[in-house]
Amino acid sequence: MKKAFAVLMFLIIASLGGIYAQPKFVVAVTGGYDLPLPQLKGTIDSANSSLGESYFVKTGFNLGLTGKYAVDKKGRIRITFGGSYNKFTGEESYSHTNDIDFHTNMSILSANLGAEYSFTPREKTAPFVGLDLTGNFFSGKTEETVTAASTTDHDNFGTTTSTLKSASRFGLAIGGGVDVAFNKSIGAIFGAKYHFANLVGREYLTTSAAGEYNLNDKENASIKAKNIMYFQIYLGLTFHFGQQKKK
Repeated sequence: MKKAFAVLMFLIIASLGGIYAQPKFVVAVTGGYDLPLPQLKGTIDSANSSLGESYFVKTGFNLGLTGKYAVDKKGRIRITFGGSYNKFTGEESYSHTNDIDFHTNMSILSANLGAEYSFTPREKTAPFVGLDLTGNFFSGKTEETVTAASTTDHDNFGTTTSTLKSASRFGLAIGGGVDVAFNKSIGAIFGAKYHFANLVGREYLTTSAAGEYNLNDKENASIKAKNIMYFQIYLGLTFHFGQQKKK
């Protein structure tokens, strides 16, 4: 996937001329791949299934919508705002007192407000770096299916489903990328962000309703705090407004 992104961006850049400067306002529609990092990512087995040391997801994807507004005459400094939907999934098979198939998913709806610096705003390709403040809203579900019950644990045969109690956290996202102008109205964007999703608002709840479980990312007794971090790669189209030709 990374090689395909690189080849696509090379072809785009090679085919364009130096035609337009960066616009006053840009709307970007994006999608891409999410790589969960420890302790969001993990492998579940008989030893850690009940320790709460990870959320046991493996991979994910993202969909995003972002607005960029230039606040200076040269277009180097831009206010950014928008959001993204991130979906993570994971599945494992392991043995405890019986054989268990484990499936889990976690969704993070992220709203962001930040700033961006463009290094070459008057060129056809404009690399940038940015920093976002993020509000992150969590939901999810797990399913555990006993596929071969033992004689001592037969009551657990079948599928048990639990739902993650909705939770909100605040964090930061640091990233960068490249804006490419096709013409005065449309272009492309390629970028990456490193998300720290739960820097503020962590909590640990000792009880939960039937069929629910808590995010529980705060340290509690022997349970360590969990850092919810992920790396986001995205590619998309940009729509330009207030564009003026280069002189």
